[in-house]
Amino acid sequence: MFFYLARQPILDRNQKLYGYELLFRDGESNAFPNIDDDVATSSLIQNTELQHTLAEITGHLPAFINFAEGGILTHLPKLLDPAGVVIEVLESVRPTPEVKTQIRELHLQGYRIALDDYNFDPDWLDVFDCLTMIKVDLQAHTLRQLQVLKYQVRDYPIELLAEKVETQQEFHDALEDGFSYFQGYFFSRPELIKRRKISPTKAACTELLAETARPDFDFRRMAVILQRDVALSYRLLRFVNAAAFGLREKVTSLQQAVIFLGANEVNRFVMLAVTAALTDDKPNELIRLCITRARFCELLAMHHQQPRIDSHQAFLVGLFSLLDAMFDEDLESALQRLNLTDNIERALLHRKGVLAAYLGLIDSYEKTHWRKVEAISSRLNIHHEDIAKIYLQATEWAQEIVPNDFSGKFGDL
Repeated sequence: MFFYLARQPILDRNQKLYGYELLFRDGESNAFPNIDDDVATSSLIQNTELQHTLAEITGHLPAFINFAEGGILTHLPKLLDPAGVVIEVLESVRPTPEVKTQIRELHLQGYRIALDDYNFDPDWLDVFDCLTMIKVDLQAHTLRQLQVLKYQVRDYPIELLAEKVETQQEFHDALEDGFSYFQGYFFSRPELIKRRKISPTKAACTELLAETARPDFDFRRMAVILQRDVALSYRLLRFVNAAAFGLREKVTSLQQAVIFLGANEVNRFVMLAVTAALTDDKPNELIRLCITRARFCELLAMHHQQPRIDSHQAFLVGLFSLLDAMFDEDLESALQRLNLTDNIERALLHRKGVLAAYLGLIDSYEKTHWRKVEAISSRLNIHHEDIAKIYLQATEWAQEIVPNDFSGKFGDL
């Protein structure tokens, strides 16, 4: 699976590259699809910021991203780092009090805000002090309107961007009219970008799993990761509000839910919820093998006395040992998106440390390399019979989690 987007360069007065406008696409036709603007922006953000990051797409230059009214009112821009983005308020957005409130809030939080295809509605004047830029379609406005605009922005630090610059003459005219930035076919048509797609749920789940293994469990970081994914947020709130918890009042925020559950229950939720999401397009046998390895390493850590190993980290090492097969890319690239502890990365990438010995043990056991099993178990000071029992427990647990008729859904979660 792939996702598509287009980027069109934005240049300064010296025709030096300043940034890119990112445009959602649903295929290789390089045309905007017939879908809702909010859906398009949400998809673009999920497929860039949650997987490859905007910086990778723009080369660390500002990314101009369109937001319709729904996206602004639901705080969608706040998923993005204000340092790397310019929020483009689409011409279809109405200057309602609610929209103006959100623009002021974004401004206070450090976001740069641009009005796209400015329509000279005087109601926008209330938020001119929050704007960084106004984009003007050169093909749609008269010279008189441009003069009015220059008069309106004279007391504000607002720069003007000329859109749809299609000829050398239009570029020179816009320069003389006081525009600072330029965009249009005269410089470059939108360039189509095609990237491998990983489902947003999968990306969020891998981050969550990595977070559960960190020694400094942070409720706030957990909530931030969860809020990026609608499905996981919904499942968590259902989980915490279940009748079994006997709550007097419903939990309504993700951070409240995470704090209420506590580290152990959050870890349990994560392990359950992500099993399906991580591998929704993979054969059951691969899923079962991943879960078996994860459980084997976890139980081994619980059994192993010297040195003591965190069982959550051991679980992740087993699960992530086949991340390359899950994501269809090399292991190092897959791990780069996660903030894993050094000992987990050392075990997975360099096969060093006690956790790497756990991996070597399960790998050798699966392949019936008994001499290697004997050598590793001797080094870990774990008896053969204990290894056999742990492996049996792990396979039985994996079979319960991923039965033969497993469909990748947790209907009751």
